[in-house]
Amino acid sequence: MAHLRKPGTGDLAGFDSTRNLQILAINQRTNFYLVAGADLNVFTDDDSCAAVVAGKSDAAAIKKDGTLSAWEKSQEIRPLSVVGKSLGSTTLRAQLDGRDWIAPLTIRVLNDKTCRQVGKATAQVTPELRSEIQSLSLRDAVIRVAEDQMHSAISQSRGFGVYDMDASLDWCGGFAYWCWNQACAIQGVENPFGSSNTVLWSPQRAIHWAMQDTTPAQLLRYKGISPMDGKGRQEYREIGWNGYELRRGDVVLLRDGHAAGWKHICMVHSVDGRAIVTIDGNQGLPSIKQVNRSLEDKLPDGSAKLVFVAVMRA
Repeated sequence: MAHLRKPGTGDLAGFDSTRNLQILAINQRTNFYLVAGADLNVFTDDDSCAAVVAGKSDAAAIKKDGTLSAWEKSQEIRPLSVVGKSLGSTTLRAQLDGRDWIAPLTIRVLNDKTCRQVGKATAQVTPELRSEIQSLSLRDAVIRVAEDQMHSAISQSRGFGVYDMDASLDWCGGFAYWCWNQACAIQGVENPFGSSNTVLWSPQRAIHWAMQDTTPAQLLRYKGISPMDGKGRQEYREIGWNGYELRRGDVVLLRDGHAAGWKHICMVHSVDGRAIVTIDGNQGLPSIKQVNRSLEDKLPDGSAKLVFVAVMRA
């Protein structure tokens, strides 16, 4: 069946395949392949917002694209270029006799070269995404903010210095805090992690914060003293203790090698039994991505590889 797809592994900035959405900046160009669509009429509903130009079918370079399936390579493939023209939204269509033969692609043109709908300033968000986020639960809103960043040009870069952290610092924890803070600001509610992003700058800081009596969170799978000041004492509590199950947006702390080998912070995207998907920043290229993990993962000393900060007031 005719469909759109991105060429190769590049040119992904602003493209969200799960929502069939392309974010563009004004005067920015992005490319697609139209597979099995040689006879289709390709256009946008409003070419003053975004214009599309169809190239020659089956150019030799297209068939060399190793990401295409054997079936796709057997079809006629037309390269398409879409250019953002003015602020607003439109829809890219490929039709025959007035009938859509591909899933219509929403194109949203912004004044943001990073192709993200949630910008740097607190609560800076497009009207469309603001409306969506305000209709979600807070936890879903946090993950929606993270997904917006994952599909942006930032994810196609190293991402250092973006999320309210100095460019010399690893930013995985700062990214998690930033997503919570933006979702809370957009919804007009208090951030359970407080007003300082330093609480999630490292797993050690997150543990120290979560161990405080006044903290609206519970540490799961951690036992011992605070790794920041050597004070306090946390008893081991497994997932499910006192009803504290994992939920979207909960903070995940990863360690490697041994119980004190803290190395990374991310967030729960989804849970399926003993398998979880996390959404992670500071991952190289792409720098923001989803990662499959297992709750069964152990360190050589038998300690759980994944420790959690379960947020209670959300």
